[in-house]
Amino acid sequence: MKQFNYDEIISQLKVELNSECAIANIYGIILASNIKEFFKGKIIPHKILSLIGSSKEIADELNLNKINSFALEAQEYNYLFTFSGGLILISKLGLSMNLAKYMPSISVFLKKLSEKHKQQEISEFSVFDFSKEIQKIKETFQDKKSKDDKYSIIKDLVKYIA
Repeated sequence: MKQFNYDEIISQLKVELNSECAIANIYGIILASNIKEFFKGKIIPHKILSLIGSSKEIADELNLNKINSFALEAQEYNYLFTFSGGLILISKLGLSMNLAKYMPSISVFLKKLSEKHKQQEISEFSVFDFSKEIQKIKETFQDKKSKDDKYSIIKDLVKYIA
C-alpha cells in the first residue's frame, strides 16, 4: 500500500498557490501543515468539524446539491476549509486573495487527492487466530497457579508462626 507524503504535498501547494495549507483526515487530525494555527498532529476544533459534518444538512436547508467548502474571515486572513471524501484542506489566505479564482482549483486538487486517498485505504482485513493467544494466557495462569501451590505451605507456616 502506497503512503502519501502529505508534507511534500503541502510544500508544493505553498509554491504553486502561494498560500499556507494544511491537510486533515475526516476525524480532524492534521496530517501535514505549514499553518501555525493548525500544526501537524493537532485536531481541528470541534465546532468547525461539526460544521463540516453537517454540511449535507445545511445544503438541504438551502436547497443546494452539495457544499464543498466554507470560508472564515478573520482580522488578517481568510481561512478556507475545503472538504472532499476523507480529507479536509485548510488554506490560510490573505484578505486580498480572490476566493472566486482560488476555490475551483483547490476543489479539483482536493477531489483528486481524496480519490487517491480512498484507493490507499485497506479494503480487506485478514482474520486473526486468537487460539494461540488464548493458549498462552492459559499457560500463564497454569504456571502462576502451580507457583502459588508450591509456596502455599510456606505461606501457611509463616502465618502459623506469626
